[in-house]
Amino acid sequence: MASYNPARGWRLDRIPGKRVTQNGDPGQGVTLPLWVVRDGEHQGDGQLHLSAVEAEQLHAELCYVLGDSWTPGENPACRLGKGASTVMRRP
Repeated sequence: MASYNPARGWRLDRIPGKRVTQNGDPGQGVTLPLWVVRDGEHQGDGQLHLSAVEAEQLHAELCYVLGDSWTPGENPACRLGKGASTVMRRP
């Protein structure tokens, strides 16, 4: 079994320093800037467009998988229930 080496092969990564933006009006979705890298060399830029529903699903999944890796003081407000002191969990 080959081990993972981020310096080799094709990669699709977020562009450092570029933020996720809204697609026009609020509720129209978001755009995630990406770049394509091959063997450590930049090949080109692209964008991942997500609808509002897709962005919400991704947000929920990221919160779920990152759940226990953050300390309670670092959790963003969207991960806390109203007045709650614990992280909300996906069923």
